[in-house]
Amino acid sequence: MRRLSSLYAAIGAVLLLGSFVLLFPLRHTEGFADELRINIGANLFDLVLAVLVLQPLVLSLNRNAVRWRDQLDYREVIRLIDRAHDQVDIWKHWTGLLEPAYEKDFIAAVRAALDRGVRFRILLTDPSSPDAAERARQVAPTDALALMRQNIERLDAFLGELPERHRPLFQVRISPVGPAHAFYRVDDWLSYGLFRDRRMSENLQREVRVRGDVGGLALEAFTTRWNAPGLREIPEHYRMPLRFTIGAETVEHELRYVLHEGEHWVDVHPQALPHAFHPDHEVSDGHDSFVLADAAAETPERVLALYSAKYGPGRSAVLLRLTRP
Repeated sequence: MRRLSSLYAAIGAVLLLGSFVLLFPLRHTEGFADELRINIGANLFDLVLAVLVLQPLVLSLNRNAVRWRDQLDYREVIRLIDRAHDQVDIWKHWTGLLEPAYEKDFIAAVRAALDRGVRFRILLTDPSSPDAAERARQVAPTDALALMRQNIERLDAFLGELPERHRPLFQVRISPVGPAHAFYRVDDWLSYGLFRDRRMSENLQREVRVRGDVGGLALEAFTTRWNAPGLREIPEHYRMPLRFTIGAETVEHELRYVLHEGEHWVDVHPQALPHAFHPDHEVSDGHDSFVLADAAAETPERVLALYSAKYGPGRSAVLLRLTRP
């Protein structure tokens, strides 16, 4: 910035010197003073017009400029993260940055950015949610649920490898509500696009500045969702801590679970089986008391489908519903 200011000062000095050299020999010409005053006045008017009207207009147009791209360039996103100095935000059902073709470079860029103090906020969709099922229907035959699970599993593994000093900088939340549009933000750069019946990377992307009007609205939508109730961090997404009480005996378990029509269904297999089926059991989540109950024959099938979407197919599960006594 100092070098640029010095350059502008030097250019100004050269222009002033050149003007003096050209005008000085003409100082005795008839009408010279009047012409000089007229020209100086006109130039001052042009300068005021440029500074007060044209420059703000140009800056506004530049700040609100929209660049259209046919698809998202994951390599470019990784390069931007590698140069980031402040904030990275991602809001997707799942992100292609964690697919095998990009994962290694993405993780390396994230580690380098964390060393510089860059903060990350990543918001993904719960694969057992209705919005996830709808997105999977839209992009079939792509297995969207598997990609959502894969994203969460890989981020969980990455968080487990992070040193303690980096963990507050790298936040991941899982939402039961999917995004209205794909959202990638790196510092003042922001890319977003509307979802259609195909993978997001194949859709038109709009690149804008965060400081512009459109970028500010997109960031506000992300921030509102990020702070909304019902979001869970990865440990809370995977496990639900419950305390089982049978007479004088109390045992605590962290159980896998899914949500179905607003109710929690927990997998008591294998560690909680003896307590779950005891006729005198009581269950507490630390705030409320429950008992475990089964439901109509068709309901567990739907719940098991949600369980497979969340944890993957082929798992043995005994799912019971948390209900108030």
